Amino acid sequence: MNYVELEEPHIRPNTSRKRSSFSSNPPNPARPLRVLAARREALSKTRNDASIPEADADQGTTTTTAAPDVSSDYGYLKHIQSFKPLCHPDDKSLPKKVRDFYEDQLDLITSIEDILLPKTDESNDHQTDAQRRQSRNIKILTRVTLLTNIILLIIKIVGAVISRSLSVISSVVDSTVDLLTSIILLWTSRKIKNRDAYKYPGGRTRLEPISIVILSVIMCSASVQVIFESGETLEQDIEYFTHKNNGSSTKTLPDIDMSTLPIISMVITIVSKAILFVLCYRINNPTMYALAEDNRNDVVSNIVALACGLIATHARRGDLKQEAIVVDPVGGIVISIYIIIAWILQANRQVRHLTGLSAEPPFLQRITHVVYNYRPDIVTKIDSIQAVHLGTNFFVEVDIGLPGAMPLSEAHDIGAELQTQLEEIDDVERAFVHLDFEFTHMPAS
Repeated sequence: MNYVELEEPHIRPNTSRKRSSFSSNPPNPARPLRVLAARREALSKTRNDASIPEADADQGTTTTTAAPDVSSDYGYLKHIQSFKPLCHPDDKSLPKKVRDFYEDQLDLITSIEDILLPKTDESNDHQTDAQRRQSRNIKILTRVTLLTNIILLIIKIVGAVISRSLSVISSVVDSTVDLLTSIILLWTSRKIKNRDAYKYPGGRTRLEPISIVILSVIMCSASVQVIFESGETLEQDIEYFTHKNNGSSTKTLPDIDMSTLPIISMVITIVSKAILFVLCYRINNPTMYALAEDNRNDVVSNIVALACGLIATHARRGDLKQEAIVVDPVGGIVISIYIIIAWILQANRQVRHLTGLSAEPPFLQRITHVVYNYRPDIVTKIDSIQAVHLGTNFFVEVDIGLPGAMPLSEAHDIGAELQTQLEEIDDVERAFVHLDFEFTHMPAS
């Protein structure tokens, strides 16, 4: 049988582009999404119209053979859901990267379903209950973490004073900033939630990254001071061992004493942080993941501080070579450098979010599918879709095409409905929907 070859319409970006309201700079013509409405029409028409007469050799009659079924659901929810059976993230025979890819795809499909599928009252109640339980667990864990940080800070200060270990002191600096971080994040969360819509019509979500940047500066400054003190102690230790034999050195070794109380304080800190790490990691929430990562880093740094303090104490007592006492200032330097690097990376990420970094591809894909599935019978074109970071959330800008003869009241209702649907998506702070009927002009800047 001979079939008619169906030629799908190609997507050709226009060379002239409109300027985005996010920036006065000319946008990249290859960046925005451009989808032609002819694709929908062509795929739906060719499904029924494409056929070819074929002569029957025996009967001498003419029969009609339909062309292969070309789905008209391309890009819509039904088409997206058809890929779910093909994803096997639990298949252990596959490489880990492939399983991770399948898991990411399933997460993307599920997130699109959550937005596009109509929700029944039962599912809404179930989702509301689940969200309420998660919100309650997050609030409980946040308060428990704050209380734990206060108690551990007091215990570690006592341990640092008794032990006089620079490694322990560097971990105390880390705990102090952790406590300040918890307090400031709670304060910013309350300010963001209880904002004045007249004073801050665009939201106050940028308070959180700004506070993290300020904290990173404080943390790095404190860590640099610890590095300076550790460097001086290390220099004194080196001078002592260099001139020890001829008796010309005026330096003495630091008196480090990791007794029972400092050891207990460090062990309690390690165990508490490990428990908090497990509890926070089990909750599927970005804030909890960040908190879990912070607790994990605290476990590592406190283990290093405890090991360095114990080695230096035994070296001071003569149980080990006396030169091993330099492990304590070296440990303080290593922990401080680790803290500085971690907070610089954190500050760099927050600064990029504050300066309008584009959203990640998975988020843009979700927005694209929402717009593509919205009123395909009326929307003639999707000219551009952009999303940029605004603190912890996003600003979304969508430019769609409508028939030029459509009344203003109908066009307004379509744009307002799409805006509402976009702003119901998690992490979308504000959404702007631009309506147009042609896409060849370039407005003056």
